[in-house]
Amino acid sequence: MSNKCFFFFLFYRVLCICGNQTHIATGSLDRRINIWLLNDGTLFQTLVGHIKGVWALKFLSSAILISGSYDATIKIWNINTSICLRTLLSHKGPVWSLACSDIFCLSGSQDRTARLWLLPKCELHATLTGHTSSVFGVDLNQEQNLCATSSADKTVRIWSLTTHRCVKILHASTDEYIMSVSLQHGFIAYSFGVHILIYRINITELRLCTAQKLMETQEHRGRIESVQLLLLSDEDKQPSLVSTGHDGLIKYWDLKNVTSRHTFNAQNDSVVKINCIYADRTHIASVGDDCLVKILDFATRPHQK
Repeated sequence: MSNKCFFFFLFYRVLCICGNQTHIATGSLDRRINIWLLNDGTLFQTLVGHIKGVWALKFLSSAILISGSYDATIKIWNINTSICLRTLLSHKGPVWSLACSDIFCLSGSQDRTARLWLLPKCELHATLTGHTSSVFGVDLNQEQNLCATSSADKTVRIWSLTTHRCVKILHASTDEYIMSVSLQHGFIAYSFGVHILIYRINITELRLCTAQKLMETQEHRGRIESVQLLLLSDEDKQPSLVSTGHDGLIKYWDLKNVTSRHTFNAQNDSVVKINCIYADRTHIASVGDDCLVKILDFATRPHQK
């Protein structure tokens, strides 16, 4: 599967990761954001400005990065100059998650809200209220007409970006918090405990949102921290799913089988919790409690052996 796997070490617990075609960005408890070259893992830049740990990162473009922190702020950076271009203030608690498109940035917070920011002016466009506990995960779909939020209140909410109203509520089947959500290519996946649920999403002519359950899996052996839907080629009709969590495993699913098609394990003798992953068609990058950033570079489709 792999052509190359390399590691680089940090001195603090790494909380989040994101990437683009050329760079990887990591955020950690030391309040720093490190930018790495994707091809060889060389440290490219360090961004300093948050006063507490960095829990969420997303690239807006090849040079512009957005970060969310326990300090309740959202910052926009130029990674080439290491300058903070804007600081967004509105949340009343830690910012746990971010999702971005060319029009919107969506942030989820401890303050039980998700906030929708209009880009590129960085203006607060709407506040999505309804959750009764922390919003741990957020995502925007490609069509930019829907967004999703997942919460410690054990619900996932799907929202219209036109009306800013909740159009569908999905529930966890246990008492576990819903840690992560991905809304992509007409599907939604979310995780709680060791469970992953996947639904097909459809908007009817009456603008009603329907959700058809496709699968539920319990293959992971520790709490799942991150799920990501993505197309592995332009020919794919539906996305694949990547998941990871406290069992230290990264799993691929093709949405047609309840069992995963591939499992990647980069652990040593002891299991190290993975906090977040970034996946695209050619790379998987993961960060966890071992203060390591691990990048897997593969040439073939992940489910091929």
